[in-house]
Parts: sequence; structure tokens; C-alpha cells
Amino acid sequence: MTGPGRPATVTGSADDDTARNLADALTYLARVVSDAGYHSVAVDILALRDRMNCIAKAEEARREGGS
Repeated sequence: MTGPGRPATVTGSADDDTARNLADALTYLARVVSDAGYHSVAVDILALRDRMNCIAKAEEARREGGS
């Protein structure tokens, strides 16, 4: 389980794809909440999107590196 102070861990061969798909979904969600006027929430969602993109990049590098 993840939470404040607990790192998110991701394992498996398709995890970079999953993380990218989640990042795409978060981008859409941020746009929807921003259009609804919840701009501060959109900022938080975009921060989560950035974390998912970092996870995707790390998983892709791990897979390509053979670790």
C-alpha cells in the first residue's frame, strides 16, 4: 500500500504502459476538473500525472537495462 512517506512500487513487464495510460487518464481528468472550475484540484492531478510519467520512464529504463 502506498501513502504519504511510502514509495509506490511497480513491477511487471507492462507497467510502463500502464503508468503511461494512467498519466493520460489523469491529463484528461485534470482538463475536466479545470473546465469545471476546480483549478487547484487540476494542479494536484497534474502533479500525480507527472509522478506516473516518472514511474513509466523508470520502468522502461529498468526493462531495457535488463534489471
